[in-house]
Amino acid sequence: MAELSSGALYEILTGSLNRVNDLLVGHGERVAYGVLALLEQDGQFSQEQICQIVWTVLFHDMGSFRRTDTWNLVQMENDPRNAHSLYGYVFLKTFFPFSHFTPIVRYHHASEDMIAQAQVCDQIRRAIKYLRCIDATDLYSVQHPKCDKADILAFYRGQLNLFGLGHIPDTAMQAAVTDTTAHIHDLLKERLMQWTLSDMEKQALLRTLVCAMDFRSHYTALHCSMMVQASDMLAGYCGLDEEDLQNVHIGAILHDLGKIAIPAEILEAPGRLDGRVWQIMQSHVMLTEDILQGTVSDEVLQIAVRHHETLDGAGYPRGLCAADLTLPQRIVAVGDIVSALSEQRSYKPAFPLEEVMQILHRMGEAGKLCPYVLKVLEEHQRTIYHAVLLEGEHTAAAFEHIYEEFYRLLDEK
Repeated sequence: MAELSSGALYEILTGSLNRVNDLLVGHGERVAYGVLALLEQDGQFSQEQICQIVWTVLFHDMGSFRRTDTWNLVQMENDPRNAHSLYGYVFLKTFFPFSHFTPIVRYHHASEDMIAQAQVCDQIRRAIKYLRCIDATDLYSVQHPKCDKADILAFYRGQLNLFGLGHIPDTAMQAAVTDTTAHIHDLLKERLMQWTLSDMEKQALLRTLVCAMDFRSHYTALHCSMMVQASDMLAGYCGLDEEDLQNVHIGAILHDLGKIAIPAEILEAPGRLDGRVWQIMQSHVMLTEDILQGTVSDEVLQIAVRHHETLDGAGYPRGLCAADLTLPQRIVAVGDIVSALSEQRSYKPAFPLEEVMQILHRMGEAGKLCPYVLKVLEEHQRTIYHAVLLEGEHTAAAFEHIYEEFYRLLDEK
């Protein structure tokens, strides 16, 4: 994924996570910044290890996404069973490129005894303690907004003493408390850009973010992977060149990022959405645009945010028409519908191929979808449909495995 820099990936990740909960905007970055300072101060971690741990810390609260009450994350941090930590750990083990560091997510709310008994090496145990102290301190500052810096530092010192780290100076937390969230954002981005990520690592980090969002619900878990598969295959059969093929692929991966801010109860609504609820659902496109603006090329951006536009001008969010929509954009719009029709949703079953094609044919006759893309789809319908279903099966297996392991670990507590 050479077209997506580490800096762009960082902006997409933080821009998405910061839309989950207004109370915790910047929380992940502030914590990652503090942990970064402690790791460098420790002196026993390589630069590569520090980079990988910092990326891991940015994802440390993604386990909370599985809950429908994502607006109450501060209270979730006090869950005595540490359910969101366990889910985050199991999820990241499955998708994350630096899975060997995921125990720091599992134990980031654990007691001193639990951390001492954890089956991890001493180096990871220290990283767990660093995250534990910085995370608790930042949450304390969020929950006590009227506290001054001296109170926050006093709480931090207490955390260090609790976990046997009383010898560590206050440097890390002083910086995290003194600097603004915006400044920390820029500083952390600058540091992460100094370390090179492979294209495979970038792809895995992006997939981690997208699947964390999709896996909030059984009904949305398969969508992105199936939609990307359909779009990629259609793009290939339509004869796009390498650059456009890559743009379609990345645009398809990113197309629903804005849904991270849509309440799960709306995503899982059993009936037709209307009124204010439908407006909230439609807002995911503009949220996606806000997240991606300035981070990807305009070609990728427009592919991602025009997947609900139609050739007759009746789509959303801007009501564009045929003259405004490029072939890559039209392909992804069809790929999105193929996926939506081929998977089970809260309001409908998965449709067989014949019904999928009938619905798409009617939409084509109504002037909503590109006739050329539909012609290509019809020529390769069975190959594309079965590949999309197979991709869905693979994603469903990962979904089931994650939840089985999560509930097993939860029952062991």
